[in-house]
Amino acid sequence: MNTQYKSVYPFKRIIASVYDSLLLLSVILILGYVSVFIFNGFNWTLPENPSDPLLPGWYAVLLISLSSWGFYSFFWIRGNKTLGMAVWKIEIYSIDGGKITLIQTLKRFSCNLLITALMGIPLLQIYFTKDRVAINDILSGTRLKIV
Repeated sequence: MNTQYKSVYPFKRIIASVYDSLLLLSVILILGYVSVFIFNGFNWTLPENPSDPLLPGWYAVLLISLSSWGFYSFFWIRGNKTLGMAVWKIEIYSIDGGKITLIQTLKRFSCNLLITALMGIPLLQIYFTKDRVAINDILSGTRLKIV
């Protein structure tokens, strides 16, 4: 790791993720609202049977997955940070020093899903590695820094 940058510890990573998840929730709600409108033939009425889903299950999962990845990819590639990361003065960069690629965003996003499923426990690895990096940093070839 480049010694001129301070590493980002788990607390700041988690707090920035909370900020981002609130923003992401609003994006998903808007997309879901528009999708329900489109899937119901531009009809605002609810189904007669309350147990009928408003959206097919596969579509809802696809919508949430792609919009989440798209949200993070857009901000990571465009400005090296999401809005939550900007508040906490955190930036992401590729280990070669440049901007991260779309493939790196997919790898990082996938690792972040795993870390979330494991309740953040893999972030403790930061305290035990020489360069203070997490598993998602290593597998995606990216690093976070405090600016």
